[in-house]
Amino acid sequence: MTVSAQPRPASSDARLDDAANAASWSALGTYVELRIADPLAVPETAAPQPGLLAAAVELASSVLDEVDATCSRFRPDSDLMRANRAAGQWVGISPVLAGALRAALWAARTTGGLVDPCLGELLVAAGYDRTFTMLSSLDSRPAAVPTVPDPDAWRRIELIEDAVRVPVGAALDLGAVGKGYAADLVALTVREQLGCAVVVSVGGDVRAATGLDHEGPAWPVDIAVDRVALQDPAQVCRVPLTSGALTTSSITARRWVRGGRAWHHVIDPRTGAPTDGRWRAATAYDLSAAAANSISTAALVLGDQAWDWLVERDHAARLVGPGREVLTTPAWDDWLEQERAR
Repeated sequence: MTVSAQPRPASSDARLDDAANAASWSALGTYVELRIADPLAVPETAAPQPGLLAAAVELASSVLDEVDATCSRFRPDSDLMRANRAAGQWVGISPVLAGALRAALWAARTTGGLVDPCLGELLVAAGYDRTFTMLSSLDSRPAAVPTVPDPDAWRRIELIEDAVRVPVGAALDLGAVGKGYAADLVALTVREQLGCAVVVSVGGDVRAATGLDHEGPAWPVDIAVDRVALQDPAQVCRVPLTSGALTTSSITARRWVRGGRAWHHVIDPRTGAPTDGRWRAATAYDLSAAAANSISTAALVLGDQAWDWLVERDHAARLVGPGREVLTTPAWDDWLEQERAR
């Protein structure tokens, strides 16, 4: 899927490294990192094609702007927030939000509701009512957490090509698939419009796409429980990624206190409370970042049951426990062996 990415100036805070065909900037309240492989360059002998990186950043920035304008829970003018305010009524929405909702509903069905797109009201009540960079880690306001969310509310979301009807009493939040969906859109748009292989990380959700010639490098991807841990080589696992996606869900990064209670953003929809912390982080590989994120999120929600759930469904996943112990599923080991053999 692509979006209506119109030419626009590259993100004003983008740092471009033309020699490495790499760029980084901020969007969607998080960090973005992008690399491309110039289809016209001969490896190790030819200089990168002039302007290709800037064009890729322009496209990526346009995609992310459109995702923000349509899917953000922190913008009152977004399509998602208009739909939330008009719960019970049909609301016209953009193709971008419609695609994100299809991904979210797929995730809910696939995980049996463990990844729930109807937790918006609960997250706001718990204090997560703005982008995390603007959220105070210590908040003296009392929590106003509602009762346990309706586990079947997501089943009553009605979605057609250009409109959605949110069930009364529910509020949409795309946190579990939103960044991954954005990474998917960026990678596919850059690949389709520029023809080059690309890898993009949106807040740690990584999506790689080969060029139109189906060729591409094995991008090195560093995995850790959070960005702080990435600075410690002892906590980093480096893996190659040619195509598909790697996402890491963690309970260590987005944490805050509200009403005297510690919160993090991975909520168990069965209880309405943060997950119990059996795993500090879960990383998953899948063909799309939205799918991988649903798997890694579900693993954290399941806690002690995660391993059996992942293995039974043949998911490629890596779990990190509180003592830094690491478990990898057989599907993860098989995928990594294939990537390293390329």
